[in-house]
Amino acid sequence: MTPNKRSAASRTVLDLDRHIPYFFTYISNKLSSGAGRLYRKHFGIGITEWRIMGVLAGYPEINANQICIKIGMDKAAISRSLQILEKQKLIFFTNTDDNRTRSISLTPSGYKVHDQIIEIALERENLLVAKFTNEERRLFEKFLRNLRTEVANVNAWDPFEKPPA
Repeated sequence: MTPNKRSAASRTVLDLDRHIPYFFTYISNKLSSGAGRLYRKHFGIGITEWRIMGVLAGYPEINANQICIKIGMDKAAISRSLQILEKQKLIFFTNTDDNRTRSISLTPSGYKVHDQIIEIALERENLLVAKFTNEERRLFEKFLRNLRTEVANVNAWDPFEKPPA
């Protein structure tokens, strides 16, 4: 089973009905933009700010680099969102002597916003998989965890480098 098909010009092109990375990109982009609009409208924060808050609720007092790793986003986007969250008094920093190692936590207001949004986020997830049986959902989650572990291997692969002998 290949994600590609032949065009009329005998060129290999992506078959968007079968290309797995396309599905992830499309679904992620659509879910993120929808959630971002909703959270911005009702809470004044975007999807990246929400993701940071979600991480901080489960891992209080971690630093920005650790947030980048957990979310899988670059430092610049996380830094901008941390500034927004700090300005809105939803987070606070400790150990401010060194920006690279300072810890970040939610404020009481941050926890309040988190607790409101988490209910919405979990309901959006339930709506997304509402047509799955319990077994399908369990298997889907298993497949996603397996794919998550393979991302590093895929990203390490370079077709232009020869494998070590």
